[in-house]
Amino acid sequence: MKKMTIYFPIGIAYFFILLFCYASISKSLDFENFQIQLAQSPLLSANAGLISYATIISELIVVFLLFYQRSRLIGLYCSLGLMTAFTVYIYLILYFSDSIPCSCGGILEKMDWTDHLFFNFLCILLAIVAIFTMGIGTIHKKKLVGFISLVIVLPSILLTLTFYPNINDNKGDFTRRIVHPLTEQQTSLEFPTNNYYFAGNQGDTIFLGHRKTPLLLSIITPDFNSINVDTIKLDNYKHDFVSVTLNVSYPYFSVSDGKVPVVFEGKLPSLQAYDTGINRLYFSRFYMLAPHQYVFKTMLVKTKESELGILNTASKAYFINPDVLQTQIDGVFDTDGDITVDHKNKQIIYTHLYRNEIITADLNLGNIRRSRTIDSLSHTNIETKTLDNGQTKLVKAPTGINRMQTVFDDKFYNVSKIRGKNESYKDFRSNDIIDVYNTSKKKYLYSFYISNEKRIKINGILSTKHYLYVLSGNKITRYTFK
Repeated sequence: MKKMTIYFPIGIAYFFILLFCYASISKSLDFENFQIQLAQSPLLSANAGLISYATIISELIVVFLLFYQRSRLIGLYCSLGLMTAFTVYIYLILYFSDSIPCSCGGILEKMDWTDHLFFNFLCILLAIVAIFTMGIGTIHKKKLVGFISLVIVLPSILLTLTFYPNINDNKGDFTRRIVHPLTEQQTSLEFPTNNYYFAGNQGDTIFLGHRKTPLLLSIITPDFNSINVDTIKLDNYKHDFVSVTLNVSYPYFSVSDGKVPVVFEGKLPSLQAYDTGINRLYFSRFYMLAPHQYVFKTMLVKTKESELGILNTASKAYFINPDVLQTQIDGVFDTDGDITVDHKNKQIIYTHLYRNEIITADLNLGNIRRSRTIDSLSHTNIETKTLDNGQTKLVKAPTGINRMQTVFDDKFYNVSKIRGKNESYKDFRSNDIIDVYNTSKKKYLYSFYISNEKRIKINGILSTKHYLYVLSGNKITRYTFK
């Protein structure tokens, strides 16, 4: 027991020395990027420069205190205070912020924010036990508990008081018409992992792709009882794939990677896909319009701006229409958004992420029409910075408006991140809001809520005649329309 009292605090001290050394060095080596990540935080953006220096210096001071026997107990208190501050910050970002910035800090950058939170809780527990083990013989127990409580409570209060004035709940100056188009009936299927996305559908037969295992095609039949998984086979595997996407427009399907670039095509029920020989067209978005015909999003080398184009893999011809996306600031972040294909009306719909513009065009990117979502944010508030390594990053996370979309039978469904003035903060935080528009009249119809008490991020939505399918976390939920 005596040996544990001696060696346990030393072991925990050296654990924190390694942790803070690694974190401070990794931040220093990529300091410019670290400052950008802090600037993207809704809590720290106003003082990102000061905090970036203070964080690294604080971590190095704690390392110095932990290294020497005389100051080790003080170093453990400081470690507890730092880990408490980091933990409270992560908790506030996860549960009260509408935008979640990049993680920062060496190896912890590989964790998601929830994993990071649990790791920090473990570090706090280790610090408390080490302080008790080291100080119980020299400090009265009540004083020890008081000191520990003070070190935990003080940074928690300071961070909370700093955070609340900076809450951005994305409230807009507009009124929603809230209706309830869904019945109480809903069914869910769970996946072994997350990272699924909608690859397409044939009625209520749903095709799903997976970002981590990209050649697996998951199929959910209309009875919605089980998930069938098949493996797509390619006629060659010579490419170094980076970001593979599946597209299904039944019975045709494609496997594409715009960073290689390559496009494979096949026809179900066969799972064999063949290389189309497209190897010069790089793209970031890619959607099937018809057999051998696709709409894509790319960045032009000459202008360094994003544009939309049409590709025909049969003729290996493509063209780009520079009139579709209109640049406001940089031509990349300000035109960020996603593509939805309205097969019934033979339209391509492009929805901006950071402004209230919806663009429709025919399947040849002609007959361009522009309309607005119900919020009033028409200009993208974006500030970018080019780092020494040539990367361009957002200095501050802009307000996202339109998260994801689906269309069926003249109805366009848009997951919005903006709260209407007639909606309570509580309702908006515990639900996802979907705005519905008429595609032919370009008119707002109504909005409805989908309960999301746990604030699990929606990864995709898909509408059919009778159902609305929602991907979130590691499950898919089917809601029934009235």
